[in-house]
Amino acid sequence: MKAKKLMILGGNPETAALVSVANDMGVHTIVIDPVSNSPAKKVAHEAHEVDGLDVDALEKLAVKLGVDGVLVGVADILVPSYKELCERMGLPCFATGGAIKAFSSKSGFIEACKLFDVHVTPNFSEDDVVNFQEKFPHPLLIKPVDNGGGIGISICKDFKSFEIGINRALQSSKSNQVLIEKYMDCDDMSAYYSFVDGKAYLSATTDRYTSKKTLSGSPVCVGAFYPSKHEKKFLEEVHPKLLKMFSYLGIRDGVLNIQFFRDENGFYAYDPGFRLQGEGFHIHLEAAFGFDQRVALVNFALKHSDAGYVEKVSNNKMGDGFFACTVWVLLDAGRITKIIGLSDVMNLVSYKNILVRFDEGDCVSEEMLGTEKQVFCRIYLQSHSLTQLYSDVDRVSESLEVFSHERSIILDLLSSKDIRSEVI
Repeated sequence: MKAKKLMILGGNPETAALVSVANDMGVHTIVIDPVSNSPAKKVAHEAHEVDGLDVDALEKLAVKLGVDGVLVGVADILVPSYKELCERMGLPCFATGGAIKAFSSKSGFIEACKLFDVHVTPNFSEDDVVNFQEKFPHPLLIKPVDNGGGIGISICKDFKSFEIGINRALQSSKSNQVLIEKYMDCDDMSAYYSFVDGKAYLSATTDRYTSKKTLSGSPVCVGAFYPSKHEKKFLEEVHPKLLKMFSYLGIRDGVLNIQFFRDENGFYAYDPGFRLQGEGFHIHLEAAFGFDQRVALVNFALKHSDAGYVEKVSNNKMGDGFFACTVWVLLDAGRITKIIGLSDVMNLVSYKNILVRFDEGDCVSEEMLGTEKQVFCRIYLQSHSLTQLYSDVDRVSESLEVFSHERSIILDLLSSKDIRSEVI
């Protein structure tokens, strides 16, 4: 592995964690990102300022450098480039054409779900909304079909905000297309799958909690609790349909997350991601079971076999008295002048990991609000004791402070009250 060169597409902080794992394996890492000081570049052995969507430029550079493998980080928009580059270079790729069509475009995802009777969030055309004649039956969520992380998303309650939302989504869509959905004010969950040689394994389910304090944009996650209280119903009602979908799409390897709303009428799929997730499900899996999906993906990209891979994946299922929580710390706009309490958080009994995205001196802009760019850090907690987990979740809010001069700019934090009633 030490002689191998791995090209990784994307430069955000979550991709930096993938780069660090590859470094620890002895691989020579090469990060591709158009931003000169992106976090993943700082930990890579080598970095180049190339647009990840320019496959011709990527291929030219890959040939020049003599890369042995390619991986995509956590950006959906780069998955098609990843697949095309791998095909041109004759390198392993976990993304199939069917999977890209279904999971890299929100409109393609809706089509795939309909084929297998998986319900999606009710959606509308622009003509439908105009025909409402400014009398909306419910709030609407408008988003670009080909972007993620909350970018370009708006919640609209009247016709004026609808027009503004359409323009905002169009500006964030490379294909100049938008999706208009019913805004769902109900339970929110995720299902995280691992694939090995054509077989799908459900590795985790979570209940997700979002902030309501930035209503001009997307509701940003403030926390996730494992396992989901809806897991039993999900396994009965949705999981069998998804297995048929995965087989139809020809998925053989990789990782996939799908988010769902859940109300009294059932489950509604709304957001897929066929790649590692910025949310970091793999961090909990690695800490709980000693199996790191980032290692598995690096092995896959470089054709390196792992004799225990199948057994590890098949046994990586959260539950049976094991509980985990991810706390997302959201910031308001402002320049960070002081951070207090990170060391206290890292000394919590249930602490397993942390991903910090900002340093003192960094600025959170108004444009970041309502997107995942306003996330200061994600804190990963695990325990076999719910009491301990509840206590540590609350101690995060008691310990951590982020200031812009004299003003605290922590906008929202998860509380144990949010999750105490969720376990059934």
